[in-house]
Amino acid sequence: MLVNAKRVLKRAKNNRYAIPQFNINNLEWTKYILEACQEAQFPVILGVSEGACNYMGGYNTVANMVKGLLKDLKINIPVVLHLDHGSSVKSCKKAIKSGFTSVMLDFSKETLEQNILNTKKVVNYAKLYNASVEAEIGCIGGIEDDKSKLTRYASLAESIEMVKRTKINMLAAAVGTIHGLS
Repeated sequence: MLVNAKRVLKRAKNNRYAIPQFNINNLEWTKYILEACQEAQFPVILGVSEGACNYMGGYNTVANMVKGLLKDLKINIPVVLHLDHGSSVKSCKKAIKSGFTSVMLDFSKETLEQNILNTKKVVNYAKLYNASVEAEIGCIGGIEDDKSKLTRYASLAESIEMVKRTKINMLAAAVGTIHGLS
């Protein structure tokens, strides 16, 4: 069943376990991830980058593929369909409208004030669809979807301000991790 991330993360926190997120790029990966998590009776977050969405045909295609697999494979564990590193308010809204139950906004290149303003827009829209929202503060280094980033660490004060002013469900604070190592 498709659920938002807030629901599974609250239960995980209360019961002291982690929820895996696997980024999907095609039907086969998605099917195998769902089957393995179903067998283990463990909730899962299916992350999808904008690049992967484009590769697979678009937000509607991805959402319908996941919904179809949930039905056809008789998946009854909680599944979150999560846009990973959405680059604009428009792309986040498009994902939510298509059936994604969670979005992660990556406005980390913006000033804190602009990041907060854009995040509020997505949070307000997400509430209409009962979708969860994750925002990013700071900037982690590495490469994702062939885009390189320099590292800029998040401060505690910025992180607190982001959560209080936007009412996000999750925060990705840059504290020293990197993407895209091989």
